[in-house]
Amino acid sequence: MNSYSLIALIVGIAAAPAAAQTFPDKPIRIIVPFAPGGSTDLVGRIIADGAAEPLGQSVIIDNRTGAGGLIGTAAVARAAPDGYTLSQCTVGTCAISASLVKNTGYDLTKDFAPIILIGGVMNVFVVTPAFPAKDVKDLVAMARARPGKITFGSGGVGNSPHMTVELLKYRERIDMVHVPYKGSGPAIIDVAGAQINMLVENEPAIISHVKSGKLRAIAVTGKQRSAQLTDIPTMLETGYDDFVVEAWFGLMAPARTPRAIIEKLNAAFNATLQNPRIRKRLDDVNVNIAGGSPEMFGAHMKLEFDKWASVIKANDITVE
Repeated sequence: MNSYSLIALIVGIAAAPAAAQTFPDKPIRIIVPFAPGGSTDLVGRIIADGAAEPLGQSVIIDNRTGAGGLIGTAAVARAAPDGYTLSQCTVGTCAISASLVKNTGYDLTKDFAPIILIGGVMNVFVVTPAFPAKDVKDLVAMARARPGKITFGSGGVGNSPHMTVELLKYRERIDMVHVPYKGSGPAIIDVAGAQINMLVENEPAIISHVKSGKLRAIAVTGKQRSAQLTDIPTMLETGYDDFVVEAWFGLMAPARTPRAIIEKLNAAFNATLQNPRIRKRLDDVNVNIAGGSPEMFGAHMKLEFDKWASVIKANDITVE
């Protein structure tokens, strides 16, 4: 190492604690890797609104869409590790894609530092009102009697609604045909119009269609029943042990972000989740609020990665 490199290293080490002490002294940006209007964007905006007070700085949402969330997530991996650019992480971008996509543009274990698990929303199995299946057991029986004939849609390959059905297929060893759409909107239209037989979707996106009678819910994937759909059984109640799926959300920073900054961010976002105003807004869209330490979020991601990796491998699911 030459003398200039040594000086730069010493300066960098000395500057890190000072930067942490003054952090944050400018607005913080959260990159949401999906378009405005979806569950990820909605939760991100609620959290950004609430975090401004404990951080003492505004928090800006930056939607970077494309490649199922990979483009926006990869942008954070390349950002400066100073705590000012964060990623709104999802089960798709931070658990499923690593096994599903050959080149995501980032390495989850090397490129990011977990901050906090915000929480998650359950998924809902829905069918058209005229579809014969009254519950998931009926659906499985129909799929077993007619292999390859039952169609199910999703808002894209590899998202949690798609993988919820793949988990059911894996558990029951049944064959159903996946019809991927570019977003949940077109998929909802087609299942309501009986162009496909079934759909699984995040509860916030589907609940109005169920309440209006356009779609009929047959199961939810939460640990408990939905507060909005109290008469619909969980997969656990239906007889599927350990069948809990959440489309969860968290925050990550680029790797090498100083630990002191990670701790400041974690404390601020935990405070945000305890804010009664923010909790009500999250409750209103049925988010199961989490919180906790960066280590808890890291452990959660590892468990989710392992679960979905086994489903992907067993079903030979790939993305072109």
